[in-house]
Amino acid sequence: MHTDWMGRYRALIAALVQHSNITSRAQILDIGEGVCISSVSWQVMEYLIEHEEETDCMNRVSEALGIPQSSFSKIARHLTTLGLVERFRTAGNRKNIILCPTEKARRLYDSFSRTIYEHNFRPFFEALDSLDGETLANFTEALNLLNGQLAKNGSSPEAELIPLD
Repeated sequence: MHTDWMGRYRALIAALVQHSNITSRAQILDIGEGVCISSVSWQVMEYLIEHEEETDCMNRVSEALGIPQSSFSKIARHLTTLGLVERFRTAGNRKNIILCPTEKARRLYDSFSRTIYEHNFRPFFEALDSLDGETLANFTEALNLLNGQLAKNGSSPEAELIPLD
């Protein structure tokens, strides 16, 4: 079977595949003050700063970012060790861990995000400036639908349990 099934979306799919492969590489970022973290750790820290007023448990954050829970736990532990994240729990639930960014995380984020904007995202945003709000929202929704399908396809179906002798 050829790739004809993608029709006019072939170039978009190729760009998404390339983007996915580039972002999956282990990129280490020197975010300042001698702190080096992976690009995925940066995304976790960014999410926590952006959603600082919410009290989502670690499982919800890992799902929102599409990071497997085991990897997310390691990232959270590393960010805590670096003094970028603090761990909390709610009074009524000892199992759900809530992660909160520290002042150090906010400071480093404010500084390094300007660098990321200038070097990576400014040209990208400028290329998208010609899209109106509705078109951009439609594309974002389509990408979220694709992400949802891909996440669902990657999960294991519910397994039938067979009793042991």
